[in-house]
Amino acid sequence: MHQYIVFGGPLASGKTTLARLLSAHLEAELVLEKVGRHPLIADFYRDPEAYALEAELIFTIMHYHDIARVLRGRRFKGDVVSDLFFDGIEAYSSFTLSANDRGTFIPLFKSLQKRIPTPTHVYFLSASTEFLMKRVRNRGRDYESKMTFEYLDGVNRAFTRFIEGYKRAPVTRLDPEEMDHKPRAELLKLLEPTLTKRI
Repeated sequence: MHQYIVFGGPLASGKTTLARLLSAHLEAELVLEKVGRHPLIADFYRDPEAYALEAELIFTIMHYHDIARVLRGRRFKGDVVSDLFFDGIEAYSSFTLSANDRGTFIPLFKSLQKRIPTPTHVYFLSASTEFLMKRVRNRGRDYESKMTFEYLDGVNRAFTRFIEGYKRAPVTRLDPEEMDHKPRAELLKLLEPTLTKRI
């Protein structure tokens, strides 16, 4: 069976960098999240409460499409590495959505979740909110300029709670703060479980 390796965690934790690194090493297909295409992303970060349900619905459909595109008409033909942790949408929604809106959202999410493969391995990147906020500011994306520390901290805490109870795939925790500025060879060594154990 081919590997479907996913990097999960809050934004700015380094998922995309590691997904690119591992996919190149394994010569695997790379599936990346495309947050900048979201039509409401700037509005959402400016006023998360007002745009929460619409933003989550759009994110979910976009993420499902990006994974389903790889599957359309066939199963995975080789290993796939992604920074798009579809299951992690549940963590975001547990923080951003009211109980009433979650009642609307979760059935759609669960229905789409059943249509895509479960990851064979998840790397979860866990860092302090201060570290993540610094990265958000340093990368200077316009649509993230209105993001508050309180919002990012809430997402970070929600992800930590979520991953503690996550049972759908094996999880390896990584610390982006310890990995910061490490050379490629050292980063690959930290990903050793999927480099040495073919599923």
